[in-house]
Amino acid sequence: MNVPSVASYALWVRDKVAACQARPGSNQLFDSAIEEPTALLQGLTASLDLSASGHYRSTFPNGNPVMLDALSRRYGVEVDRLFATAGASAGVQIVCAALLEPGARILVERPCFDMLVDLARSMGAGVDHLDRDPVTGAITPDALDVAIGPDTRLVLLTNPNNPTGFVLDREARRALAGVAEARQVPIVFDEVYGGFTDDTPARTLAAHDSPWFVSVGSLSKLYGLYALKCGWIVTGAQTHARIGQAYRRLESSASRLAHAIGARVLEAPEPFEAHWRGVLAATRPLVETRLAALERAGLIRGQLPASGCICFPALPTGWCDAAFSEFVWHTQALAVAPGHLFGRPGHLRIGFGRAVADVAEGMDRLEAGLRAFEGQTQ
Repeated sequence: MNVPSVASYALWVRDKVAACQARPGSNQLFDSAIEEPTALLQGLTASLDLSASGHYRSTFPNGNPVMLDALSRRYGVEVDRLFATAGASAGVQIVCAALLEPGARILVERPCFDMLVDLARSMGAGVDHLDRDPVTGAITPDALDVAIGPDTRLVLLTNPNNPTGFVLDREARRALAGVAEARQVPIVFDEVYGGFTDDTPARTLAAHDSPWFVSVGSLSKLYGLYALKCGWIVTGAQTHARIGQAYRRLESSASRLAHAIGARVLEAPEPFEAHWRGVLAATRPLVETRLAALERAGLIRGQLPASGCICFPALPTGWCDAAFSEFVWHTQALAVAPGHLFGRPGHLRIGFGRAVADVAEGMDRLEAGLRAFEGQTQ
């Protein structure tokens, strides 16, 4: 079988979604968000207050003020440190535009979400990588300090990490803060998966931990509200002015209607919290049990992270993740994301934020594919 040469997750996922749409009965085990709560959205939009004093406000100058007030209460930060954006990726793009210039270098974790790397490169910056510990996902202060070079102007991390789900807790972040402050290099934390942890929102926010930290978030992963393109930036004191200048130049695509809906969600998030918790209460035990059985059978290695809706298990030694991904697509109509797209070959990213029946069927197909592929390699 010829394995297509695809170097970008963005290209892979577009191609695979199109392929799934053209192949009825296929299973998408790569989704990285909670399934969209369409019933909740219908009820919410029907009751939306479109009056001048309601939620339907202008997103200028810094965002819908009702949404900003809700975010301020959620995270315990001053409103003037908040900027609303058309999603998390737009927020990262604004931060990169503010803090990078052509010829600068950005330090990006590995494994990583490569769309964020592409954003940095679009600013003319060179990219270096900082490897997370493959077992624990840790980044030590010494490793960070060594990796920062003379031209490094920004460090980019996801927390929890995409694709592994590993978390840098407050103690770990504060250890990294000492390096950022000593080297005077900002660290931006993409926190779109942050709400899955057991900590309060305020404790997950890295921007609380250092004036050199910036947090970026959205409603896309936790609540499954990716269609809203509703995100935000929380600045630190050392980056606020530059990010504010870039924001005023670049952010003009935030939807007034979408952010009005986002404001309603953030004001009363309880139904959306119940939605994702209900989904994962059914799927996490299932995936944990199935992965453990596959590990005992020698077909996969790795356990679930402590929270979230994604995991990143390793294939048996010597297996090609790209070849396996294509194999299970052709033989099982199963779409799983190969690890090389995230900078770590030999792994798969699995998502389980969907209906439990779909996830169970996906795990059945994954096991069948692993056993069949093993038979080919022997």
